[in-house]
Amino acid sequence: MASVPHPVTRAVRFLAVSDPGQLRLTSAAGTALTVLLTIVVSIGFTSATGDPVTVAMLGTVVSMQASVSVKDRTPRARIATTALMALPAAGAVLLVAALSEFGKLADVGFIAVLFTAVWARRFGPRGTALGMVSFISYFFALFLHATIAQVPVLLIAIAIGVTVALFVRIAIFRDRPQSEVRRLARALRAASVSALEVAAPDRPRDINTLRRKLTGLADTGMMIEDWLDRNNASLHLSVTSHDLSVRVFEAQIATEQLASALWALAGDGSWAPSLGRAMTAVGACLQDNPSAEALRAARRLATDAADKADSSQVGIATILAARTVQAHTAIHRITANTTRERKRANSNTTEAIPAVVSASVSPARGSDSIDAYGGADEPDAPEVAGRPGLNKNTRAAIQVAVATSAATVVGELISPNRWYWAVLTAFLVFGGVTTRGELLTKAGNRILGTVLGVVAGVLLAALVGHHPIAQMALIVVCVFFGFWLVAVNYSLLAFFITVLLALLYGLLGKFSVDVLELRIYETAAGAAMGIIAAFVVLPVRTRATVIAGVNGYLGQMSALIDESIESVLAPGGSNNLVAKSRSLDTALQDVVTAAKPLSLGPTTTGRRSTRRLLRVLGVSGRAAHALARAGVVASRAEPDTRPSEETADALRAATLVVQGHLDLAMKMVAGKPFEHPPRNADSPVINVMTTTSNTPGALRSAVRALSKLNRSITELIS
Repeated sequence: MASVPHPVTRAVRFLAVSDPGQLRLTSAAGTALTVLLTIVVSIGFTSATGDPVTVAMLGTVVSMQASVSVKDRTPRARIATTALMALPAAGAVLLVAALSEFGKLADVGFIAVLFTAVWARRFGPRGTALGMVSFISYFFALFLHATIAQVPVLLIAIAIGVTVALFVRIAIFRDRPQSEVRRLARALRAASVSALEVAAPDRPRDINTLRRKLTGLADTGMMIEDWLDRNNASLHLSVTSHDLSVRVFEAQIATEQLASALWALAGDGSWAPSLGRAMTAVGACLQDNPSAEALRAARRLATDAADKADSSQVGIATILAARTVQAHTAIHRITANTTRERKRANSNTTEAIPAVVSASVSPARGSDSIDAYGGADEPDAPEVAGRPGLNKNTRAAIQVAVATSAATVVGELISPNRWYWAVLTAFLVFGGVTTRGELLTKAGNRILGTVLGVVAGVLLAALVGHHPIAQMALIVVCVFFGFWLVAVNYSLLAFFITVLLALLYGLLGKFSVDVLELRIYETAAGAAMGIIAAFVVLPVRTRATVIAGVNGYLGQMSALIDESIESVLAPGGSNNLVAKSRSLDTALQDVVTAAKPLSLGPTTTGRRSTRRLLRVLGVSGRAAHALARAGVVASRAEPDTRPSEETADALRAATLVVQGHLDLAMKMVAGKPFEHPPRNADSPVINVMTTTSNTPGALRSAVRALSKLNRSITELIS
């Protein structure tokens, strides 16, 4: 078989890393197909009945919502929620038709529906989905000026939309857990290669890039954990969910430690032969479809190299490479029964990791280390948190009600016929945000996407002209790219939806540049009303949310440290360290999301201090991973391998030092007074490293991880 060109290989790997498991791609494709089929069926229905084509748009929008907003954990629950969406959609249409006889009362009903849609988020994914479809159905019925006489045909349009969404979900894009976990395992390998690439000796040394790649690796591991939350691994694989979770965790941690060890190596010569052979084995096991013989040969090659390794940095890297081979080989074997055996001429164990970590090139110069944290200003003083007693969804619902009410007034002043765009924006900017900073960022992205979308829409409408087939095809393309790229940046969704509207107006014969200009004004007005409401009505301050998140993260880390150390000191016991490590990762993701507005803030000092805080939290999290892995390894050891009392006392004393530094970090982040630790504050940690330097196994790994964790936290508070 001809080899795939290197640029193509890199492109495929990039797509695998940026969209692990192609979950976003699959979801966007399903949404686009749902919209396409609904358009075809709805237009066929309206053509047969003589109803206006605008009726078809209601069914199309309902089907799109049924595709994108249903996020239940199990397939059965997702199907049930999709079917239930017909009820709130029909209720919204009936309410509009009933209130339309009373003039402005229909607008008041709109505000009530918006409030209810946001408030319903407190009932989880199903409440969120049903609330969204009720909102969008009321909006379009109001847009169509629905009357009692039109209700039957509108209900049929809703039924078409829901039926098509169910058909696509069940018959075409049905859940395929085996294929999904296989793609996620492939994404884990691609993320591993991407991280090791940065640490290659022929690459420019960029510590920020390495940290970003390691974060991507952790995110991919979290997505496999999400798969385990939705599926029972024993029904699809040869292991239990717990076993797969442990294996994935070990592969992630081994790759993280290997990348760190490779990064720490510096010099003008090539890698030592032993490390070169071990990295050749890593390259073989990170291929997507290696043969069983190739995996066995890679493991033998890595094991032989590790057996001859010493305690130098090169030796440690060689041992970590062998551990990486073992971990990824285990995942290969676990997922092997989810696909047919493929014949590949891949038994040559000299196939190296793709170009980037080959042992034949000389390493780049530099003495930076993965544990070298740059200094910067401390975070700004915290602000007081919002009202803790009020449910966040109730708070958001009140804010939405105020924002949309104001947007209705301002929108009508701008355009009596297009005011709903302002209301729509005021509602949507509250989706998925909890703080003022997040809303401000999302509002800005929506305005930017709308402006660019208007320009692109005008140009595209001029190029396409009035060709219905081409317009409908481009509408489906806009749906696909909008929902595929929304996770990259929200402005991209706003861009493609605005282009879609331009095409839709062209399809209806109502296209004009003036209408699209009004969309910009109305969008800006709605965003402004949302921002004002977020800052004035029951505000939730970004900095207070970040402080609470950091304290929660450090608190979880403290508990993880204690359990890991106790597991190391009492081998052979049971623990829940993998699950707690994943909870720690989730807490860190929440902090990063909440702090994003601060990292993009207007002041250089604020941006720098926030980025420094997030960087240190990320590095400390990876050290906590290594510590947890040591605890997991210790749980498999025999109880009679328990360390001596002297060693146990020294390790507990070192743990108390680290815990004390975590407490100081919490005080610093919260803006409370604290005393900086003395210069020799980490001496217990150094002492325990010295006393256990020749101790093999989990104990030595735990001490190394504890030392790295202590250095990262000390750097933060020094």
